[in-house]
Amino acid sequence: MSVLNKVEGGYLQLMRILVLALATMVLVGVVLLVVSAVGDYNAKPKAVSEAINIKASAFKLDDEHPTAGDDAAKPSAGAAKHEAALAAVINKHGKALVGASFQFDQAEVRELVTNALEDPEQGDAFLTAETAYLDQVLSRADVAKQAGTVESFYTVVNKVFSDYQQAYAEEQARISSEKDAAKMDAEGKRSGVYISLYMIAALFSAFIMLVMLIVQIRIERSIRVMSEANARA
Repeated sequence: MSVLNKVEGGYLQLMRILVLALATMVLVGVVLLVVSAVGDYNAKPKAVSEAINIKASAFKLDDEHPTAGDDAAKPSAGAAKHEAALAAVINKHGKALVGASFQFDQAEVRELVTNALEDPEQGDAFLTAETAYLDQVLSRADVAKQAGTVESFYTVVNKVFSDYQQAYAEEQARISSEKDAAKMDAEGKRSGVYISLYMIAALFSAFIMLVMLIVQIRIERSIRVMSEANARA
């Protein structure tokens, strides 16, 4: 009988150890879920860079795009510096590629500059970047080979303007899409807090049950020890 009691006591001791280990794991899980829930509750949309950097190396001569119009519009406030900057770039490369007699009137880009300044999606930053882009594209050797005459030079310039506007719009759409995705991700994390709370409650309930089971095992072992002591007495 004493052998059976010892075996049974050993099983109770083993069960106590296993339940204690399981309770510890559950408690750790509860703590991790609480930390995760707090982080998700305070989640904010991931920062999305609004910088638009269109590389001149992406410009291709073989694409077909509609050319810009030649009608001049009335000058608007702040347009003069952008007109002058664009004209300076066009004149610099025109003289280098077409000939020293090449002359470009900045009034020819007035409509393009005015439209960009009036567009809330473009403005000063767009024109400044577009001017730099035009300068970089016209500096490319492969482009220079295709712009040796006045007609071909203007064709390339108009195509640069068209391509840049399209690429700029695509970059703006990408940034807007990434911002929307970041907002949805943050909202999803915040809504997931409620699921985490249910899981925390369930795991904590399981932890309490395991603790009660440990207490019950200890009581059972104590009763057996007392019974064996009384039996020997």
